[in-house]
Amino acid sequence: MTSQGIYYLIRALVALVAIPFHEAGHAILFHLLPDVGPVYTVSIIPTGVGAAGYTMPLPEKDEMFHTKGQMLQEIIVDLGGRVAEELIFEDVTTGASQDIKQATSLAKSMVTKYGMSEDVGLICYDDEEEVFIGRDLGHTRGYSESVATRIDGEIKRIVDECYAKARQMIREHEDVLHRCAELL
Repeated sequence: MTSQGIYYLIRALVALVAIPFHEAGHAILFHLLPDVGPVYTVSIIPTGVGAAGYTMPLPEKDEMFHTKGQMLQEIIVDLGGRVAEELIFEDVTTGASQDIKQATSLAKSMVTKYGMSEDVGLICYDDEEEVFIGRDLGHTRGYSESVATRIDGEIKRIVDECYAKARQMIREHEDVLHRCAELL
């Protein structure tokens, strides 16, 4: 086997070894945060639809409405897998792409739909419309570029703050992270 082949084999193995740590990162945060979870199941068996594993909470009650605090905790949990990979391997995989998408989408909804940003305020900016422009669909929005910049900044701030909290919590429980990943 060539040195390049060995390199790619090692990279593939690191990605596989990252899965239990990734899922353990989610599980720890579900357990620690009071308004999400508890964990129902954790699996590192690939689902066949893009996920190499999953951590599923068991909702304790059926809720119609969510608080800002609950939503922030959900974002923290979403980022837990990425944080765990980074702490353990000092590198990251593409395994967190769906988690990042969910975290970003939730933060965007908080800012543009639910008025949960002091900077952007109590205005609904979630009125994007699709417009047919020849062959393709375009998008229009009912707010200025400066408002779009503020919205982007708020989304980034929320995700960054949640990432920092996830990182701090997993660092404080790194021994549990290792034990949980070992079990998986």
